[in-house]
Amino acid sequence: MRTLAIALLFCPLLVCGAAWMTHTDPAGFTLQAPAEWRVAADRASGRVTVTGPARQQAIVWPVWVPGALNARSASNVLASLAAKAGIDAAWRPAPSPGANSVRFAAVAADRAAVAGFGWVPSAKGSAGFLYIALAPTAAFRGEAENFARIFASFRATGASTGGAQSAGSDGANLRWTRWQDPRENAFSLEVPAGWNVEGGAYRFAAVDIRKAVRATSPDGRIRITGGDQDLPTFTEPNQMLAMTGFREGSWYSPGYGVRMMVRRYTPGTLFAQQYVSGVAARGCADLAFTGSRDRPDADAPLNRLMSGLAAAGGMMQIRTGETTFTCRQNGQPAEGYYLAGSLRAGMAGSPSAIWHVEYLYGYLAAAGQVSLAQQVLAHMLSTYQDNPQWVAMQQNVTANTSRIVAQTQQEVSKIITDTFNYRNQVNDEISRRRENSILGTVDVVDPSTGRQFKVENSSNYYWLDHQGVIAGTRTDTSPGWNFREMVALP
Repeated sequence: MRTLAIALLFCPLLVCGAAWMTHTDPAGFTLQAPAEWRVAADRASGRVTVTGPARQQAIVWPVWVPGALNARSASNVLASLAAKAGIDAAWRPAPSPGANSVRFAAVAADRAAVAGFGWVPSAKGSAGFLYIALAPTAAFRGEAENFARIFASFRATGASTGGAQSAGSDGANLRWTRWQDPRENAFSLEVPAGWNVEGGAYRFAAVDIRKAVRATSPDGRIRITGGDQDLPTFTEPNQMLAMTGFREGSWYSPGYGVRMMVRRYTPGTLFAQQYVSGVAARGCADLAFTGSRDRPDADAPLNRLMSGLAAAGGMMQIRTGETTFTCRQNGQPAEGYYLAGSLRAGMAGSPSAIWHVEYLYGYLAAAGQVSLAQQVLAHMLSTYQDNPQWVAMQQNVTANTSRIVAQTQQEVSKIITDTFNYRNQVNDEISRRRENSILGTVDVVDPSTGRQFKVENSSNYYWLDHQGVIAGTRTDTSPGWNFREMVALP
């Protein structure tokens, strides 16, 4: 789960105050907290508790859960961990920010509490984080900003032993460092200190940028990858392309440096298997797939969002799947896992569509290092951050290039170019709507000033007063004479 998503479990608007301290703990984490709050760590369980002077408490608890989780089982995990943390409360479900997360609320004695649990699935289990916020009932709302900032600042760094550290098979001694894309400064993520990391944002054309990361443990027994710069955008074969000499396996260019391979659409599960056979397990002997399955649960939220983007006659759909496998690497047994999501985009009535691998990540690890590989992969994914300045720059480049391409291509090229441009134009809207779906938020605009706000999606109407206070109501009745109604974006 992204850091902002975790924070928004508790507070839709982050406002940072003064007199905060950064706490670096030898138990293996850092976080920020108000100077007068106390930070305590339970080394045995990994639970971190931050206590305020007025009986406020913020609890962070990273855990590993064997097996798969769903909303029901994750709710049970949340209740069990909360009880072990000493929170005796009758939890009731609260609106969840999205897939792979649950949220509950309760009143414990004279304190209000909100708890959230988010998890990242893998073939062997789920890496999760429990977050609990407690405060006296009357003061809870006023503490929301403090809780949000504490949770958003939490970083696992690995336990300190006072000297050089090496990671065991359970990852207990890992230290983390933030790795920055060295090519375009497009993104960053946390990786284990001492590991060899390669990759970045590879620019093949103005609107063809492929992000990839490859992390290898110092002993070479674990290799984790995310993305692949060698995977282009694909265009499906069709009669018109065939008539002009572009058959499956050939390269087609709509212009301005963009090259697409003609290849029929391959959904995620099959693509993951093909990628393992051709790339991820290259050089391994005795490759055997031990399990493969589609992941419609991962597809559903994104496909629901994209189904609402067909007003311009467009179509976008993703199909995700995962596979596990075994092989022998350098004569030693190894295990691996890969997940892939193939996103197909087209225009209604067009004889062709384009598609690309929206996400692709996994690992290959020596048999005794699988648990560590899973934990590192989950941590890398959960700490990934795009550089906002790079994103803004690229949006301008994409828009300018798309306008030039649209004006200069001939009719045969235009069929596919329109689809390519459509993808570029809607990607930002997809990202906005996907973020709101995951975080349980909505974008609203003050019609008087044009200012846009992101607020929790729990009301039908939203209002703003002259002091900047935002209120939500179920009906269209104003909460006060000095409030003006804002407009919610779709």
